[in-house]
Amino acid sequence: MNGKRPVLVMAILAVALAALTPAAAQSGWWTAEYFNNPNLAGPPVMVLSEASPSHNWGEGSPGANLPVDYFSARWTSVQNLSPGSYQITVRADDGVRVFVNGVAYINQWQPSPGNTYTAVLAVPAMPGVLQYTFVVEYYEATGSAYLDFSLALAGGGQTTSATATVNTGELNVRNAPNPYTGAVLTRIYRGQTYPVVGKNADASWLQLNVNGVVGWVNASYVIAANLQSVPVTDPGGRPTPPPSVSATATVTAWALNVRNVPNPYTGAVVTRIRRGETYPVVGKNADASWLQLNVNGVIGWVNGSYVAATNLHTVPVTDTSTRPTGAVAIVTTGQLNVRQTPDPYFGVILTRIRWGETYPVVGKNSAATWLQLNVNGIIGWVNARYVAASNLQNVPVTG
Repeated sequence: MNGKRPVLVMAILAVALAALTPAAAQSGWWTAEYFNNPNLAGPPVMVLSEASPSHNWGEGSPGANLPVDYFSARWTSVQNLSPGSYQITVRADDGVRVFVNGVAYINQWQPSPGNTYTAVLAVPAMPGVLQYTFVVEYYEATGSAYLDFSLALAGGGQTTSATATVNTGELNVRNAPNPYTGAVLTRIYRGQTYPVVGKNADASWLQLNVNGVVGWVNASYVIAANLQSVPVTDPGGRPTPPPSVSATATVTAWALNVRNVPNPYTGAVVTRIRRGETYPVVGKNADASWLQLNVNGVIGWVNGSYVAATNLHTVPVTDTSTRPTGAVAIVTTGQLNVRQTPDPYFGVILTRIRWGETYPVVGKNSAATWLQLNVNGIIGWVNARYVAASNLQNVPVTG
């Protein structure tokens, strides 16, 4: 038995080392591995291909299978570098490490309120370009979660491609850099990162490649890196609002939040308005439960329940996330949670509805086991077992 122990120990050590080995790197892009613990332990629960390690999750998490606190991640990439001196810069809340070809250039594996760390990488003068393997490791303790990473040539030249990371709950990608006339092509969500392929003249709008869909986003709602290398693909500056419409909204609540998207939980507050104030209505969602106002030049959304509106028939639909489907759901249990995502364990509870109440169904998952309802302007998910639903054949799959 004693003669077998070294073999057993070596086998255990080999398994442990294999668990700590980063995923195979991709040229230019990054292989991202996410772990449901702060120690990069065990197999990752999510593996993605991303344009950059830079993310801002706010108070949230990178995915449904990951906690909002005490998670970790590792990004691996092969970068082609020309000779020169490069500065590595990271800003993290909380811990971060950066390895280049297996050497630790930054090692700050402790809680941090968003400190910035730098290191210098010297690439020797040799013909052509050299390949360097970068590994960036990160862990979140509590509170806000974000990581900014950049690699820059001394003198200001950037070596990493331009990227944009979504910094709001949901963001429209449009076919033109204009919130009034640009049609929505797709939507992207907080923490997602995409390559920037163009910008307008003042970089107030950025053109992204969203998995093959090329469209425009308002730069106020992303964290962008390396924009100096991006060509101007639209020479216009900030879009001019369309002519004012006759529709108006007068505040009936004491105070009312104006948000950047029509959602009371993911929409960031851009300003506040008060009882008796009147503003032009420049847009609405499909069922007019949310209205888009021009508040002295600030464009934002308010819940239609808290304003008295006129002439809404003249207002264009500028958000289609709650388009009416004709389907309704009647609650058949005493009390039912309405969640932010179709998940009974990780879905944040937005509100509760009760026996006999009826609400429009605006979406469903692929199996129709969860339904997305419009509960007086709050869009959320319920388990289909606890409602009686009709006309689901017209409901789009939204989750």
